[in-house]
This record gives sequence, structure tokens and C-alpha cells, in this order.
Amino acid sequence: MKTNIILKRPVHVSHEARLEKEAVRRLLTFERFCRDNALWDEMKTCYLEDAVVNSSWFRGLGVDYIKALSTRKERAPHHIHCILVWTHGNRAVAMMETTLQQRTELDGVGIDLAADAQMLYRLVRINGEWYVQEWTTIYEQDNIIPEVPGAKINITAEDLKAFRPSCQNIAYLHKKHGKPFFEDLPGHDRPETVEAIYEEADRWLQHG
Repeated sequence: MKTNIILKRPVHVSHEARLEKEAVRRLLTFERFCRDNALWDEMKTCYLEDAVVNSSWFRGLGVDYIKALSTRKERAPHHIHCILVWTHGNRAVAMMETTLQQRTELDGVGIDLAADAQMLYRLVRINGEWYVQEWTTIYEQDNIIPEVPGAKINITAEDLKAFRPSCQNIAYLHKKHGKPFFEDLPGHDRPETVEAIYEEADRWLQHG
């Protein structure tokens, strides 16, 4: 993979550089906290006005993404496992490892969905503050279990056959409930798509 900055082993950096990386981590942790707790006005402060979002169900400006989120009734919190950050001047690329969890139902049966994904962020620093410029979801894997142990979930292998293995359960649920879902986002079942987005992010980090 042809990257010169991101995906490289962390090396000793100055105290100031460590503080900037920590500032990025705090911002992204807060951004997801706002999203999971319906703090829409505060969430907006994390984004540039022309920021772009590429999620499983939304593509467009960050302000429109937040507006669309505010109308959704279901709660789907994120559990953040780690955030890696690479900086270059006033630009940063961050990789968040996360699991989205959602309690919903399928054909009257309560289920819990867990979807593992990477979120690749691009950020810029303006007047000493970091802001999200763009982020994209990278699929890893997902699964569904019944809310009540032993309950029967009415999904077959044939039902999931039409969907990508990295996001088959969440894609199936979205289609079943009549919601949009973008299956052409990068995912680990299509390594070439992940490699391409990493390399693109690295070029942006170096050259803007």
C-alpha cells in the first residue's frame, strides 16, 4: 500500500504534536457523543460548513446529515475502541475503530444489531481549532442476535446472499424497513476499495 504518512508506526514527536493529536481525538469522541445523545447544535460545531459525510445511509453535507439525524427516532450508539491520528501542518487524518449498536425489531422479534466499522476522517485546523472536513465509513463485519435469548430470528442465508458480507445484516435490515443504504462504500470484503481510500487520504494529508 502506497502511503507515506498514515498507517505508519507512531514515532516520538514533540509535545506540541502530541497535544494536537489528542485534540483531534477529543473532537471526534465528542462528535460521536453528540450524535448518540441528540446534541445537534453542539455536533454542528465539530464540522466545517462545507463538510461532507459518506455514511451507510447518507451522502451529502454535514449540516444536512445532522438535520436528517435529528428526525430519526431509533437510537444507535457508537462504542469507540480506538482513534489513530496522523497530522501534517494544519491537516489531519484520523481512523476511528467503532461498533454501532442498535436495538430494533424484525418481523415482530426484538433484535440487537452490532456493526463493526472504521470511520476515516479528514480534518483541518483553523485558528488553532480542529474541524471535520469529511468522513467515510469502511465496513468490516456485522451480526444480529435476538433481544431475548433463544428467540427465533427469521433470516436465512438466502436472504443475505444478495448483500456484501462486510455489511450484510445492516443492509438487509435497511432494505427490510424501506430505508436507504449505500453498499458501494469501501469495505474489507473489497480490499482494493480500502487501499484506494487510504492512499487518497494520504495524498490529501501531504498535499491538500
